[in-house]
Amino acid sequence: MVLSRSVFALGAALALSQGQLAHAAANADSCLSEAEVGGLVGYALPYVIDGAMKACKPHLSPTGFFATRGSAFAGQYAARKDVNWPVAKNAFLKLGGTKDASISSTLRALPDSALQPFVEAMVSELVGGEIKPGQCTAIERGVRILSPLPAENTAELITFVVVLADKPKNGKPASLPICKAAN
Repeated sequence: MVLSRSVFALGAALALSQGQLAHAAANADSCLSEAEVGGLVGYALPYVIDGAMKACKPHLSPTGFFATRGSAFAGQYAARKDVNWPVAKNAFLKLGGTKDASISSTLRALPDSALQPFVEAMVSELVGGEIKPGQCTAIERGVRILSPLPAENTAELITFVVVLADKPKNGKPASLPICKAAN
């Protein structure tokens, strides 16, 4: 659940703040398909894990999963970033949509070599900033439980949970503008 909250936080950050998720959700062309959510999750996971490891390092055992196998685990996902980037980029650009056309066109015009490091650093820092010390043990345990799965399966599982769980609740909008599935 904490990882899915981190993915929600990623979506919020990628929207470049100030209500732009609401703007994206209002525009039907800006909702994310399940495949786009999957690409975003697959691309972002190594940076989500990196952010969690940085935030939790002072609060966890030096012999725990993050300290001993966390970097290798994140590396499994980083190895797939080139495969996930085209779909993740499209999702990022949808989430980064803004009423200011010049900002949108600037984002779209950036070469991947400039956009990727921006997205990666933003995800890692955002996730690290959202984690409370009391969550670290549970996050480490969740990552350890997922660690035997191949990277593609973990990304698909997290995508499934995000799409299933990210619904409007108590009058609040969903965290991500996920397209409604056709009936």
